[in-house]
Amino acid sequence: MSRIALYQKYRSSTFEEVVGQEYAVRSIRNAVHSGQVGHAYLFCGPRGTGKTTMARLLAKAVNCDSPQKAPCGECENCRAAEEGSHPDIIEINAANETHVEDIRDLIDRARLASMLGKHKIYIIDEVHQLSSSAASALLKTLEEPPAHVIFILATTDPQKLLPTIISRCQRFDFTKVEKSLIQKHLLHIASQEGFELESGAADKIAELADGGMRDALSILEQAVSYSEGKITEEDINRVYGLASTDQKIALLSAVFSNDLTETLRMIRDYEAHGIDLKRLTSELMDVLKDAVIYGYTQKESLLKVLNKSQAVHLSAGHKAKDLLRMIEDLMKAIESYKTAQSVASYFEIACMDMMAAAEPVSFRDEPKPIETEKPKAARAPAMVSAPEPVKEETFSPEIETMNLEEPAEESEPADACQEDNHLKNNEIPEMDEDLVLRLLVQCNKDAKAEDTEKLKKLTEGLMMDRYAAALRQTTIAASGADCILFSVSMPAIANNINEPKFNRGLYEYLKRADIDKMPFAACESVLKRAVSSYRTLYAEKNLPERIVIERYKEDKTEEEKINPEQRMKDIFGDDMVEVIDEGKD
Repeated sequence: MSRIALYQKYRSSTFEEVVGQEYAVRSIRNAVHSGQVGHAYLFCGPRGTGKTTMARLLAKAVNCDSPQKAPCGECENCRAAEEGSHPDIIEINAANETHVEDIRDLIDRARLASMLGKHKIYIIDEVHQLSSSAASALLKTLEEPPAHVIFILATTDPQKLLPTIISRCQRFDFTKVEKSLIQKHLLHIASQEGFELESGAADKIAELADGGMRDALSILEQAVSYSEGKITEEDINRVYGLASTDQKIALLSAVFSNDLTETLRMIRDYEAHGIDLKRLTSELMDVLKDAVIYGYTQKESLLKVLNKSQAVHLSAGHKAKDLLRMIEDLMKAIESYKTAQSVASYFEIACMDMMAAAEPVSFRDEPKPIETEKPKAARAPAMVSAPEPVKEETFSPEIETMNLEEPAEESEPADACQEDNHLKNNEIPEMDEDLVLRLLVQCNKDAKAEDTEKLKKLTEGLMMDRYAAALRQTTIAASGADCILFSVSMPAIANNINEPKFNRGLYEYLKRADIDKMPFAACESVLKRAVSSYRTLYAEKNLPERIVIERYKEDKTEEEKINPEQRMKDIFGDDMVEVIDEGKD
């Protein structure tokens, strides 16, 4: 004879034994004890949350011979209900009996008087699967039910029910059972059954059950079959293809270190051991979320999957925005899995994306600025002249909002973004890593914030302005007293901004927003390398000398300054401006 499943053996037999669902339990128990039971109930909620159990308890309680302590479990009605032989409690699975003939037969039998108890109770499970004609027939009975009949409808999908059916029932929404309650209940069952269940294993089962007590008991039963008297967290991980918290942290540590070889080795090892990479992706999101929460709050009580030492390890040395971007990369991977032929490949790509976001910068504290030595004269391009002696100043580039990617290959040259160089002369310097680095040295966060606000006001609403259109494709990477450095995603945009004629026009355009600075544009790949070099040299206190920027000289004639036709062409381009002589038809 087969043994009874745990979820059947430990089905609640009294209201007090129901785990979770306090609102529904209290309301229904009070209605039974006060004799104010309704004629129709609708129990909604996820699977395994106690809908059918509560329906059976209600059916048993309304026929109990002791209403004040119903269900007593001792009277003839309670014993018959527990054995499933009560003639007045009829359970119907609407998934099988969906036709109108089934419901009409039910209605005909409902008119008959009850045989043993006071009430005849019909429990209709998965009621949303009734056909439209069957639902309409049921509706008629719910409108004018016999006095001795009680209908209890259960469904996981209430939105598929007729609104008129829902309106005629007392509705109770069952929620997912709290993880802590499931864990406690599992440990209690383990003690009753005589096997050992580790707290970590119970916690893992509760997590897998996702709020469903029936699912939790099914998982526990499978774990009992696998283990030998003692169920450990490792057993649960092995049976269900899960990664331990230490394995997740080890993988993230490899990502943080930009160690692609180790990252790929670990992913392929996890795959070989049957770890579910889809689930691992979701679990890594939870781990990173805990790291962000702890980095902001420093409160262990807010953590869900990490302990304090683990949260400190992951949050230390990384900015919140970088960890959040890594979460976004994982979210994109989950969406990609829906159409992926190889989940492992998508997961590996997601880890590579996360590496680009893993910049080793303090979560809360930025490095303190250091004083640079008085700059020496340096050879500069045509528009960048050798500097005059300047006072010693403290500079700290504001680059923390730059969302830059690593170059596609290690061997890619530093000036890759100028591969399609359309510069006609040397008025604009070549925006390589060295020049960008020297520009960053003289930039600071206050200037960047101020210029960002000015630029926002300038570009709003100017849809036809070619300078505004160009600026909308950029972000301010850094800004100083004499220069403003734009970050762009494509070489063509950088080339356009750095092209001498356009650059001169953009310079004049920026002056309208009170930004009297030379504009530069560099590709994200170049900026990324320059930022990395800056951090290294900053730590070594070996930053290069700053350079002095020579602005464009005012060389326009008075006529050009006041000529509206030329002014419009400068702003919108020659091909966008047509001069119409008012003297002609």
